[in-house]
Order: sequence, then C-alpha cells, then structure tokens
Amino acid sequence: MLIGKQIGPYRILSNNALYTAGPCYKAVHLEQRDIFTLIFLRSPFQKEKPLEQDFLKKLHLATALNHSNIARLFLPENHGNFSLLPMEFVHGRSASDMIATGASSFDFTLELAIQATRGLMEIHEIGLVHGRLTSQSVLFLEARQVKLIDLVLPFLPRESDPYKLVEFKEQSSIDLPLQPPLLNLSYRAPEQVHGKPANAQTDLFSLGVVLYELSLGEFLFWDGSLPSLNQQILERELPQLVTVSPQTSPGWSRVLGALLEKDPENRYPSAYDLLCDLEKLNYGFSLDRLAYRPANPRLTRRGFFKSFTGEPTG
Repeated sequence: MLIGKQIGPYRILSNNALYTAGPCYKAVHLEQRDIFTLIFLRSPFQKEKPLEQDFLKKLHLATALNHSNIARLFLPENHGNFSLLPMEFVHGRSASDMIATGASSFDFTLELAIQATRGLMEIHEIGLVHGRLTSQSVLFLEARQVKLIDLVLPFLPRESDPYKLVEFKEQSSIDLPLQPPLLNLSYRAPEQVHGKPANAQTDLFSLGVVLYELSLGEFLFWDGSLPSLNQQILERELPQLVTVSPQTSPGWSRVLGALLEKDPENRYPSAYDLLCDLEKLNYGFSLDRLAYRPANPRLTRRGFFKSFTGEPTG
C-alpha cells in the first residue's frame, strides 16, 4: 500500500483513476507544494533500446508543451527502486462519463470540440500525435476548461509498462455508468485497425467519434469481441445525425461526417482546418462549405447538374 508513503520528494495522497496508461496516484511534491499525478514504471528507461529511445524522444517534445487544453507531462524521475513519470494533476469529468448519462447540448459539445481541437493543433504542430485519443482522455474541468490527458502514453514501450501496485477495485465505491468493455480500442480510425500507425488524421477521427457520441448520448462501437469491434469500425455506416437528432444543425452534421470518413483522404486533413469550421459554427455561420475539399467529394444532385451544364462548382 503506497498511500501515505513518501517516495523521493513526493508524498502519495490517493489513487487517481483518470489516466488510462496504468496505475496512477495523486501526490504532493513536498518542496514545491504542488500536486502531481504519478505513474509508476516497471524500471528506469534504457536509452540503448530503440522503442524506449523513441518514447523518450516523444516525451521530450511533449514536455515542451504548455497549453491550456493539454495536461502537462514531465520527464521521468528515478527514486531508489521506483521510476516515476510525473504529470499535471487535473480533476474533472471525462467525456465517457458524460456520454453514458445521455446526450449533451450542442453549445456544450461545440465548446468542448473547439478546446480539444486547439489542444490537438498544438500537439500536431510540434510533430507529435496523441496516439490513442478516447472519450476517457478528454476531460471537462469545473472552470469550463477542456484538458487532453494521456498524451504520448500510448507509445510507452511494453517492457516499461506500469505494473499493478494496487488493484483498481479499491479506487472508488461509486457506481460508474455502463461503458463498452473495449472502450479504449473503440476510438481507433479504420486505418489503425488495419495496422497502420497513428497520425494527425487518426487523432481527428477519434475526436469525431467522441463528439458524435456526446451529441447522440450513446457509444458508437460496442462489443466485447475485438474482431467484431474491428468490423464495426471498418464497416458500420453512421446515420446522419440530423435524422437521429432533428435539432442538430446541418453544419454540425457535416463537420462530424467529415471527421468520421472511413477513407482518410476524405477526412479533415488537419486540426487547423477543423478549427476554422468549428469557429464558423460558433459565430453562427451555416457552414454550407467545409474549410477543405475532400480528395473524392461525393457528387450531389446539384453538383451533377452544375457539371452537366458546365457551371463552375468551386
């Protein structure tokens, strides 16, 4: 039992179940008097191992980020038998908890979308990707501030994975809303299911799933079997949100549709393009045209007649 013990300059205060990378603890730094979240690692990193070297490179980039919508990461610290990864302590409701309790309002979801996209844009601009954005890694704090957590932690090498110092069963006696058994795997983009690495567009697909679920009040991909879950992600055609929730604006439905394109060539190419459209919606524009043109745009009836008569479609 670590709670109450001192490790290096930290005193362990309690468990922290918000992060999904492994067993985490809330701790106070006795000299700085600041609160941190700590992940306990199996062993110190060995720089001669390529996977660990790659993770440390990503972690060094991530520690340079200081953005209001990203929970800060710090470099690992070795304290005797323990290797610790300190992170900014944040406390709020995860998007997954909100989804499980019903649909969120458009204004709330749009506000969350704008802040989360700003965080992703900052991450992508320095050459990083989140890696596995889920509804559990999007937090809404009391001050109406969105924080992205778990940044680059999906790239943590398996040999350095956090080990179970305590069982998570003792973390809380509160009954949590029912959530999919493979929740952390249900936000992967189709190309990730096919084994391709994460990139900026897979992050955007994952964010699109979170936003769609918040608008719908339901989880999209729900199955206890990984093969069946993969099939849902690859093949399930999502209904237009306006048909499920009539009060949804066509512009919002258009944004979500572009985020959830199975083919990444037809998806938003960058967080910047997405943010441009979200800001337009925020200022009340109808958003008849997206900030980018898909590589293979669907031919609408209006577009067909324009092409047939020779009228410009741009």
